[in-house]
This record gives sequence, structure tokens and C-alpha cells, in this order.
Amino acid sequence: MVSLRSVLMLLALGSHYANAILPIEIKGRRFIKNVQVHSDSGVKLDSKVYFIKGVDYQPGGSSGYDPRSGKDLLSDRDICERDAAVFQALGINTVRIYSLNPDVNHDECMTIYNGAGISFILDVNSGEQGESLNRADPSSTYNERYLTRVFKFIEAFKEYTNVLGFFAGNEVINDQENSAWVSPQYIRAVQRDMKQYIAKHASRQIPVGYSAANIVELRGPTLDYLQCNSKDGSTIDSDLQESRSDFLGLNTYEWCSGSSDWKSSGYDKLNASVSDAVIPLLFSEVGCILHMPRIFDEISEGLFGGLINTFNGGLVYEYTKEANGYGLVEVDTEGNVKYLQDFANLREQYEKVTLPDINKDDVADTKIYKCADSEISAGYSNFGVKDFDVPDQPDEITHLIENGVNHNNIGKFVNITYNQNPSKYKVYDQQGTELNLTISYPPQNLRNAIVGGNIPEVASTTSRASSSSKNDAAAYGNKVSIGNSFFAVIASILLSFI
Repeated sequence: MVSLRSVLMLLALGSHYANAILPIEIKGRRFIKNVQVHSDSGVKLDSKVYFIKGVDYQPGGSSGYDPRSGKDLLSDRDICERDAAVFQALGINTVRIYSLNPDVNHDECMTIYNGAGISFILDVNSGEQGESLNRADPSSTYNERYLTRVFKFIEAFKEYTNVLGFFAGNEVINDQENSAWVSPQYIRAVQRDMKQYIAKHASRQIPVGYSAANIVELRGPTLDYLQCNSKDGSTIDSDLQESRSDFLGLNTYEWCSGSSDWKSSGYDKLNASVSDAVIPLLFSEVGCILHMPRIFDEISEGLFGGLINTFNGGLVYEYTKEANGYGLVEVDTEGNVKYLQDFANLREQYEKVTLPDINKDDVADTKIYKCADSEISAGYSNFGVKDFDVPDQPDEITHLIENGVNHNNIGKFVNITYNQNPSKYKVYDQQGTELNLTISYPPQNLRNAIVGGNIPEVASTTSRASSSSKNDAAAYGNKVSIGNSFFAVIASILLSFI
């Protein structure tokens, strides 16, 4: 049964989240998806464990991001409609994007993806100078300029409730240039600063995590260091709690299609090594290309097989085929998409997976993990634990957190016409046959995407909603909005007594 406090918290937020699906939250080592189920008897909250079935998304590769272009991967509505249809055909629910421009408008794309049921994990950094930590010398980049970029990014995406979380860093800790010794404490510093900014300037607690490199000897120490929040193992230290990761992603390519199995891939050892984790874990990159095409047996037999009790799913690398050889689809110079055999194979793996149906109340709410210097050092002697001290916050960054960054591009869901049949670009299967893809917009997502008391219109190439049905929807939307405001006030009062 859902706790009274959980229900009241969601009701208190109701007036704000009437315009979007409810955000994914964290309980113990699991992601939780909350869904408002409407019926004649009222509104019921259905809370279940959320398993990530997703892809990594960076068309054009690392060089595809150009902040001077005035656009990015979430700024072109036609491309977003094209890829929303392909994502649904693949059967995914989550997408990771590595580089985005916080100064660009993303409202239409994020509204489309919200309606289509696609969530995002977003990296706040980019490959541009000064827009990420220098792993070899992090103190040189941990400054006002860098955190201004990070905070502007938070401002740009904080209102989209289909943002599952932010990655504060990607593969910063590795065994090159002594980075495992000098960079860990700075990752915690950035996470601390981000969480303070979110607490001060966002309307919800957006999870902040880290994406770790595929280095076996560093895997355990990195997880233990970033998830720990207690000096004595029995009480939470507020400073450690504030700087720790809310979730952790692992970039792993150990299981290679057709030649690996549970033991030879090391998945058995991985499973054992993370069995005591107290934060959600996922594969932030997965999909070895030693043998092509990939059959992705690591998905059904590994990630959603033996690892189902320790991991929360993962993201396959990567969506478009780039020079590195990875890719599920090809995009031609005109923007048309063609499936590769990898796409069909991955879709088959996702289709054959049967995920467990776990209620939120059945998830253990584990919260404490002891910061054990000796255990981390035993796993990797050159890991910079440094008594779990985190660099002091510079005055300039404290000022940014207290006052907010000067940023006018605060994203929001908008009232749009949802096109079920995107037509600007063509999509072909792996044999070259043109497909007539449509985008499904579940009524639940549209009902929760009310803007200004109106249900967004859904259109197709052949018909649109009748005016009478739109008026009925608008009337229902106004009732929901008014009702949410009323219950939000009542819930806030009741919460003060709990």
C-alpha cells in the first residue's frame, strides 16, 4: 500500500504536475514510476519499479555538437517526431543524450517525447573547452565558468518531468593521467553543487548521478566511493549525503554477442560485487561490437536475466551508426532513417524480455552505506579517497546557488498538435522497404500534459479530433486543474502535521 505521506506529497505537487506525467523517483536501489490512474471512483496512484530499456543517442558522434549552430538534438521538431516513432518501434522507454545546448529551446521536442512516453537521462557537460571537469587536473576546471554552464543546463531542463536524471560526469575516473587519484572528490563536489542548486531552484528533486568507465578494477571502488553517505555505518552524514550519487551508470562492453556468456563476460562477478548497493544501478552504455551484427543476448540473458535483481536496465550504445562502427540505424544526408540488422536484433531482445512487476511498497528503502577508506583502497590502491573530504565550494559558486544563474531559457511543456504520422522524413527497414510509422500518444500522457487547462490536440495525416471532443477534453482538463489546486492546498496543510 502507498504510504499516506507519499500520496500527500504527490497531491501537494499536483497543481504543478497537472501539466506533465509524474516524475520518476528513487526508493532504495530502484527507480519508481508513479502513474495517476483515473476512474469513475476518482484518481488512484499506481507506483511500480521502472526498468530502463533504452539507447544512447548522439547522432553525428562527439563532433556533432556545435553550440554555435543554435540547435541541438532536441531543438528540431521534425527530427524529434521521426525518432519518437523509431524509438517506439524499437520498444524503448529511455534515452541518454551526451551533449545539449542549454541556450536552445527544447519545448516542442520534450513535449512530443513526453507524450510518446520517452524519458531522458541527460549529461550536463559537453566536449567544449571549460564545459566539463579536466580529469587530469580537475581543480583547474572546477570554477564559476563551468558551474554556470551546469546550472544553466539545470534551468533549461528542470521543468520537464520526463527528465529522469542528470549525469554529473562521464568516465572522469579512469586509470589514465592519475585521474583515479585526483578526480573523485571533484565529482562529489559537482554533485553537491548540482543538488544544492536543484533544491533551491527546482520544484522537484531531480536525481543526480555519474556514468563510470568500463574498467573492472575501478568499478567497485568507484561505486563504493560515490554511494557512501555514513562515517559510522549507522547514521547518515548530511555532507556525504549531499555529495553522493543518487544513481550510478556503468559503461560496459564485456559481453560480446555470440561469444560470451554469464561467466566468461564476468557478469557473475559483477552481480556479486554490487549486491550490496543502496542506489539504483544501470548500464549507461552496453553493446560490444566484436562480432557484427550484434545479437544482444546480453540483454535477455544478462541485463534482464541474471542481473535483474541488481540492475535497473540499461542503454544500448548507440542509436545512429558513426565512424566508430556502433549503430542501430543509419541516417542519410536528407535525414531519412534506415534500420540496420542490429536494430531488428535489439528489438527482438526487448520484445522477449518479461520484466517483473514490482510494487513500490515491496522495495526495500535502504539508505545507508558506510564510507570505508580501507575497502576502497584495497580494491584500487591509487584511488583518491582522501578521507572523503570534498573541496570547499568557492564563493562564486555559492553565490550562483543562492541567487540562481541569469538564464531566460527555462524549458516547459507546451500546447502543441501531436502528429501521429510524421511525414517529413522516411524510415526504411533493413531490407530497404519504406515503413509507415506512427507515434502512439497514450491518453494518460496527454491527459497529464494539460497546458492552460486544455488537452493537447492529437492529429494524424487523415483526421483530427472533432471540435466537440476537444471541448469535452478541455472541460475535463479544467476540472483536473482546479481539483489539483484544491487538493494541493489541503495536502500541504496535512503534511505539516506529519
